[in-house]
Amino acid sequence: MGPDTIKIICYTGGTCGDLITGIIDSKNTRLFETRIEHDAARMRLKKPHKFSSFEEKNSYLVDIATQYKSIPSHDLDYHSQQSHAFIGITVKDKRCALWAAERFKNMHRSQVWEEMSRFSGAKTVEDYAQLLLDYSNLVETKTPMIIKLESIIAGDVLDDLKQIVNTTLDNDLYSNWLKVQQ
Repeated sequence: MGPDTIKIICYTGGTCGDLITGIIDSKNTRLFETRIEHDAARMRLKKPHKFSSFEEKNSYLVDIATQYKSIPSHDLDYHSQQSHAFIGITVKDKRCALWAAERFKNMHRSQVWEEMSRFSGAKTVEDYAQLLLDYSNLVETKTPMIIKLESIIAGDVLDDLKQIVNTTLDNDLYSNWLKVQQ
């Protein structure tokens, strides 16, 4: 068990990584208003700075892989340096990037936005949208397993995921998420 047995979804905030994680394995996942929520243990790699070392992250992955088929992560450097196979979420369309940036800002407390701003230097929604576009170019150099935000929003992601994962996908979670995005 470990990083070779779990699907790691590596993405930036606002680009629907929790949704993709839940579609692959909806255990302890729920749709709350317009967002997806997982249990806290599953989301630890969304705050990678809270780990003290790669060894601690490796140990976490071994443990969490016994409980779930997929996890969300914001730690591209770690997964790249450890040569993990992971699914990256990208966005290429500026309008979609702005949607994701606005979504991220609206879904989080102001403290989360401020923390992201300090860490990334993105001060405005437009800055963050550009960060999402730049991240997408980088992530494409790190993994061949790419899910496009444009495909998620358009309602087409299940076909894309079937090309990457060999598990039953939660069609209902995705369908219900799409309905509340309107």
